[in-house]
Amino acid sequence: MRIVMAMGGSRGDVQPAVALGTELRSRGHDVVMAVPPNLVAFSEGAGLPGHPYGGSTHDLLDSDLIRTELKSRNPVRRVRAISEITVRGGRAMGQQLLDLTEGADAIIAGSAGQERAHNVSQVRGIPHFPLHYCPIRRNHQVSLLAHLGLDVPGVVADASWLVGEQILWLASRRAEHRLSDELGLPRASGPYATRIARTGVPEIQAYDPALFPGLAAEWGARRPLTGFLNLAAAQRSGVGDQTPAELLTWIAAGPAPVYAGFGSMLPGDPEALATALTETARALDVRLLVAGGWSGFMSGADIDPSRIRLVGHVDHDTVLPLCRAAIHHGGAGSVAAGLRAGLPTVVTWVGADQPIWGRALVGVHVGASLPMSRVTTPALTEALRTALSDEAKLSAETLSRHLISPTKAVAAAADIVEQGLEGRRVLD
Repeated sequence: MRIVMAMGGSRGDVQPAVALGTELRSRGHDVVMAVPPNLVAFSEGAGLPGHPYGGSTHDLLDSDLIRTELKSRNPVRRVRAISEITVRGGRAMGQQLLDLTEGADAIIAGSAGQERAHNVSQVRGIPHFPLHYCPIRRNHQVSLLAHLGLDVPGVVADASWLVGEQILWLASRRAEHRLSDELGLPRASGPYATRIARTGVPEIQAYDPALFPGLAAEWGARRPLTGFLNLAAAQRSGVGDQTPAELLTWIAAGPAPVYAGFGSMLPGDPEALATALTETARALDVRLLVAGGWSGFMSGADIDPSRIRLVGHVDHDTVLPLCRAAIHHGGAGSVAAGLRAGLPTVVTWVGADQPIWGRALVGVHVGASLPMSRVTTPALTEALRTALSDEAKLSAETLSRHLISPTKAVAAAADIVEQGLEGRRVLD
């Protein structure tokens, strides 16, 4: 079978898909990765052919559209930003995906760009398997009100998703109609989440059911929870995730450090965040290992190198088990890596699914969560103190032993795709 994996977003969105694509290729399938231009080399370094899909993630995240308009307190400006994001790359992405799916048997796509994948799957007459890294469909266990730190009744949780889907649809409807017209598709009358569900194709939930009690039972086979997906060690080396000997020496030279990394999330006030981190470390007498990523966060800060170590990227699977706690933005990949390492965690979220992850970690008693916009020295100190408590440490260690292994998770996800394709062949 020829399978095209269409993944937008950052490395955190692409990496689990590469793990799944590798497993599918090992089973004899022809797998093609469609990824943002800045991540083509990453895909190829992991061993899968990559093709540019959409625009650069770096450019989008660093644009005024994301940094200002999408975070505006004015709802009209936020709606306009969503519509602009939809149209800006939608036409080009649709054409790129049409070209790549010539002769394909299926599309696997993440939530970032699900609309393009669904439309192209309809044009091609092939199944679209959604690949989700967090609960983003209607359910009674998880609420869109997580950013308020609220635990709400199931009926309210379900209603929050219904309202959210309608708002997103209304914000992008006009743009989506234009894109559908160009593909010769009938205009939709409702949210993509509903339309995708109606196809009956399973929506793969690539995260662990231990974080969301009751969700697997509620969704069943429609949206199976497989566990977190992860690259094999050889692939991590291929994409540059190597740990320098001098970093291991620094870690071993003192008490286990607290890891801090924020992925592709650029803090609105990096200097204020840097100050809060260094002052918190001083107040709690901990060492910090800061991964600045491609943004170069804290690269110009005046620090004590014996207390704070700055790096670009780290191999999470090697380094995090050597740390005592983690502070990060709450992306699914960072959450998974920290939990596998048994680390209590402070989530400093920006938006999207991050507050959901922060609330989930608080719910299983492995740390604390607060918005990055409210990170101050007192607030971060209190949050990290919670994460360093004996209760959080014990809960994190216990949870790590109950997570589905990445090997089993990626095999389960591949099984779902193969079974779905086999079922379709029987119907044909």
